[in-house]
Amino acid sequence: MNRLFRPPPSSSRFRGLAPRRGALATQDVVSGVVAPVVIIATSLSYSALIFSGSLAAYLPIGIGSGLIGAGLGAIVFALMSGLRFAVAAPDSKAIAVLASMAALIANNLATQGRADAVGPTVLAAVLVGSLIVGATSYAFGLLKLGRWIRFLPYPVIGGFMAASGWFLTSGAIRILTREPLSLKLLSDIAAGRHLAPLAVGALLAAALTRAQRARHPLAFPALLVVGTAAIPLALFLAGVPAPAARDAGWLLRLPEAASVSTPAYWLYGELGQIDWREILRYSGDYLALITVTVATLLLSIMAIEVEANAEVDLDHELKVNGAANLVAGLGGGTVTTLSVSRTLFGYKTGARSRGGGLIAGLLCLLPLALGPAPLGYVPVPMLGALLLQLGVAMLDEWLIRGWRSMQRADYLQLIAIFLTIVLFDFVAGVGVGVVAACITFAVNTSRVRLVKLGMDRSNFASRVDRPNYHAETLRRQGASIQIMWLHGFIFFGSAHNLLMHIKETVRGEKGGCRSLILDFRQVLGIDYSAVMTLLKLRHFAERDGFDLVFSDLPPNVAQSLSKGGLLTQGANCRVFPNLDAALEWCEDRLLASSGDMEEGRRSTDEWLKAELGGAQRLERLKNYFAMIELQPGDFVFRQGDPGDSLFLLSSGRVTILFNAPDGQAVRLRSMLSHTLLGEMGLYRDMPRGASVLVDEPTVVYRFTTEAMARMEREEPALAHAFHRFVVRTLASRLDFANREVAGLQR
Repeated sequence: MNRLFRPPPSSSRFRGLAPRRGALATQDVVSGVVAPVVIIATSLSYSALIFSGSLAAYLPIGIGSGLIGAGLGAIVFALMSGLRFAVAAPDSKAIAVLASMAALIANNLATQGRADAVGPTVLAAVLVGSLIVGATSYAFGLLKLGRWIRFLPYPVIGGFMAASGWFLTSGAIRILTREPLSLKLLSDIAAGRHLAPLAVGALLAAALTRAQRARHPLAFPALLVVGTAAIPLALFLAGVPAPAARDAGWLLRLPEAASVSTPAYWLYGELGQIDWREILRYSGDYLALITVTVATLLLSIMAIEVEANAEVDLDHELKVNGAANLVAGLGGGTVTTLSVSRTLFGYKTGARSRGGGLIAGLLCLLPLALGPAPLGYVPVPMLGALLLQLGVAMLDEWLIRGWRSMQRADYLQLIAIFLTIVLFDFVAGVGVGVVAACITFAVNTSRVRLVKLGMDRSNFASRVDRPNYHAETLRRQGASIQIMWLHGFIFFGSAHNLLMHIKETVRGEKGGCRSLILDFRQVLGIDYSAVMTLLKLRHFAERDGFDLVFSDLPPNVAQSLSKGGLLTQGANCRVFPNLDAALEWCEDRLLASSGDMEEGRRSTDEWLKAELGGAQRLERLKNYFAMIELQPGDFVFRQGDPGDSLFLLSSGRVTILFNAPDGQAVRLRSMLSHTLLGEMGLYRDMPRGASVLVDEPTVVYRFTTEAMARMEREEPALAHAFHRFVVRTLASRLDFANREVAGLQR
């Protein structure tokens, strides 16, 4: 087993928790001696909670099961946990689930007249619970599900914790009055019966609460020891014999000839009496048992991480928790898990080695060797007070303080789960919790805007540099091309909100929307109802006369849309591999519909005359450039070449390529006719930062550095006009880049 559960090195995973070398320190001994005082006391309370009423005859077996679970669990955690000072113990929430399950099984068997099967069946159910929790917890750790368990919905955890607090409180009342909580018991209390044990139990619970809040870590265990000894002593001084005190409910009453037997050995002799059908009938409670145990482990680790400044490997601790419960179950013990209070007690007292946990585990097993005689002097009010203190504290934390700290929707979920568990059982609470979490998730997710960012063509362009007059047209009419970046998961609620948002945007555009681009690059998935909603969007686009364009569809989303009949290519629906291709197509459609595509076919002479201010300047400019004709695959220049010239793209199309350090060529932009190339290298006198590849037959006019210098000497006015033309082009590009950045930062 040590090979399977080798603890991770403290130095690499737990900051500030390096193991102490050498002999066992005094602080470790103190922690190991004091912690069992609380563990044994609470284990006795938990055993009395489970084995009460019709199960009271089996209380000695229950006590043995509780002590074995506490002892073996503490030993396993001490040997294997990444927290060297870890101390494990049975947990109140898990015990509350087992107590509820035990009461239902006992009542059903008693109704069937099978009293002889009650004890063996309940004990078998308890041990099966330990084994199931152990196997499940270990599987969670083996599959590295620890980080996912951290996403357990907080209201679900709160509902289970509050319900556990209720069962602990009602169990405490049952122990103190020896009657289950009912209307009859309330009427008896109103008539003056049971007041003395209830009052003593309440006073002790209040004192325990005060001691637990005290600054000194020994206050709580000291009160336990003093209270446990004081009540029998007071009865002795008052002249009340021990048998009479037991009959009156002041001392723990064990059956005659009782022995704190090994539960597994005892159960082996009673196998024929176990009703496995009853255990199977309430097997759904094991799901609740797993939930509260794992949630308790999670919350305990979170508290220890904060208090001890540690980084705990939850997957490893899940495996340790699984090993502890498997060992405890095979040994006949109840469910156990990491105890945050006992662990932090050791940490605050200076314990840092595994010795403290080992001592605690061995001392928890010691009462098994002493026999039942000392247990007959355990005061029942102290056992009830322990349960009452725990139960009231949990009810206060989750029902009272939860109202002040939680959002109302989360708190209502907690209350719904709490009431379901109290009125029915933990299985129904699991169902309500799952449904409530799903509904809340759906509602909250539907409120999250699917549109991460929305812009139009006036401030976001494709990676195609166009002539200035085309760019101006696209800027003026850019609002007719709407772009929406979607993200997250698209389902029925969020898809409807998306449809409403698109309708509002399209109908609010005064110039009319001609193209709507939906970019799916950051979309995780889509459900069928959302596909049907997007189909409605396509019908809306057909009625309103705009193009619906999809880009960057993930394979799973594309498959869903295709099956829904949405991706059938039509006059108003297009699909592109990326946003740039989609936007370029929409720009071409807009220019074609506005007539600017024809204007773009005007000659280079007309373009330069407009830019330079007349035909005479153009004729004089021709003396300084050389015309070059290029074919597809040619390079105008390559990355790293000297920046000794500037090019006017007269006709054709080129692509700007950047050669990354890994050797990959990355497309930066494409450029059409009547644009500038290479001006940055020339004006900065630096090597080319990228290559320019010819895509189609292209004509460029080349201005060299020497030609530029000669023009500045011979034709200063012409040179001035040319430089102004270059500055206007660069300023236009910079202006658009600024507007694009501003739009992306919204």
